[in-house]
Amino acid sequence: MIYPETVALTHALATPPNRPHRTTNDALTLIARRPGLTRLTPNANDPLHVFLTHTRR
Repeated sequence: MIYPETVALTHALATPPNRPHRTTNDALTLIARRPGLTRLTPNANDPLHVFLTHTRR
């Protein structure tokens, strides 16, 4: 069984933003907009936050 929400969230998280982002928060905002969220607020140790912070440089 596949849940549409799971598929949408997986797609949003697996596909990094295609336009440059200045900060990690900008990238998180772009990712959050895909499934219709206003924002994502992971903590500093969250794997997505760490990935975006390290690939931004």
